[in-house]
Amino acid sequence: MAFVVTTAKTLRTHWKKSIFFSGVIVYGVKWLQDRHNDNLLRRKYCDEAKRYGEEKITLGNRPRRITVFLNPAANGGKARKLFDKTAAPILYVAGIEVTVVSTEYEGQVKNFMTVLDTKDTDAVVVAGGNGTLLEAVTGFLRKEDRTFRENIPVGVIPLGSSNRFSKILFGHDQDNVKAIADAAIAVVRAVTKKVDVIKFDGGGERVIYGLTGLELGAYRDAEERKAKYWYFGPLKSRWTYLRTAMKNWPPLSSADLSYIQATPENMAYVDEEAEAKAQPRKMVWSFMDFLFGRKQTYVVQEQAQKEELAKEEEKQRIDENVSTTELTLTTTTLANPKAPLNALQVTFGPVEPTRTELIQEGWDRINRSGFQMGSLGDQTRVVKTVQISPSEEIQWFNIDGESFEAMKVNVSLLQRKLNFFCPSENVSATR
Repeated sequence: MAFVVTTAKTLRTHWKKSIFFSGVIVYGVKWLQDRHNDNLLRRKYCDEAKRYGEEKITLGNRPRRITVFLNPAANGGKARKLFDKTAAPILYVAGIEVTVVSTEYEGQVKNFMTVLDTKDTDAVVVAGGNGTLLEAVTGFLRKEDRTFRENIPVGVIPLGSSNRFSKILFGHDQDNVKAIADAAIAVVRAVTKKVDVIKFDGGGERVIYGLTGLELGAYRDAEERKAKYWYFGPLKSRWTYLRTAMKNWPPLSSADLSYIQATPENMAYVDEEAEAKAQPRKMVWSFMDFLFGRKQTYVVQEQAQKEELAKEEEKQRIDENVSTTELTLTTTTLANPKAPLNALQVTFGPVEPTRTELIQEGWDRINRSGFQMGSLGDQTRVVKTVQISPSEEIQWFNIDGESFEAMKVNVSLLQRKLNFFCPSENVSATR
């Protein structure tokens, strides 16, 4: 009893120190509990992966082989540690032969993809952030080997700071460990789904293939400046929008749009690869070819029909100039999974927002859950293809969250172009 009384007097006398150390103890206990729960979660996923690893391999077969492109610089240099602690054990325990390629400079993944062959790997896994995934997808679709694209699925291990596409695949409301573990076990389960790809053609070799879309305007610029206000700590996300409202008002961006509206007819999905295998080319003999002994000429009637259809569509092209706070582009199915038409969706925001409206919208986006481009109430154009020509004052835009120098781009949708590993609950919708 005396000990209790003495302790109570001490706490009362040094109440400030008591409150401080009580807070430290509570924080420490919570930290240890979270680490313990994370380890239990890792063990749960490893136990499932182990069952795959214990399956017998029939004579003549070999273990699955995957190539992991790891960007160790992602997430402030924490990517390697996150991968080794959570994703790597799941892949190794599953009996998969894993080859890890650490990137050292920007663009290296695209270079690796050009030499990778189906004999080298059974799957490609991208461990990094938005930029690493963008590089891999671009390198994937620049390959001339169609067989590689058909047979090699892609996995995503979210190790970056935003991981936009991974959140679309695996969900937004996840902690870091669970998000990485879900992505790794999806590779083990080998359940895939077809994913649309957006092609951005700037002419020549400036062709980029993205997965989520394009952004330009005041909100994109505000997010880009956010890192400069690091001294505001957790308030930097709010300060960047306040700062935007203080200068260069109104923050409008101009661009010329030239687009073909989407219809159920011109957006009907055609599996060109399967169609090419199923329908042999039709041969047309020329008398001159026969007379001079030249090789027979192959004429594909479907190609002529496509060219004629393209000419008709060009006559229906619409030109429009927009001056807006923000212009975004994504797919209709990403904007709304229940959309009746799978096409490109261009949105542009208000022409004359008030400062209060701009700040409020920016602050609302800080805690926004789920994938959304643009703002509610934006004007929308659903298009098959679109040419975006930014005005000279626009210096940068984002593609899949990565900054690129603004230029005129022709944008088109490549439907169901790549196979991505996905959660097993999506299997019924993807096979």
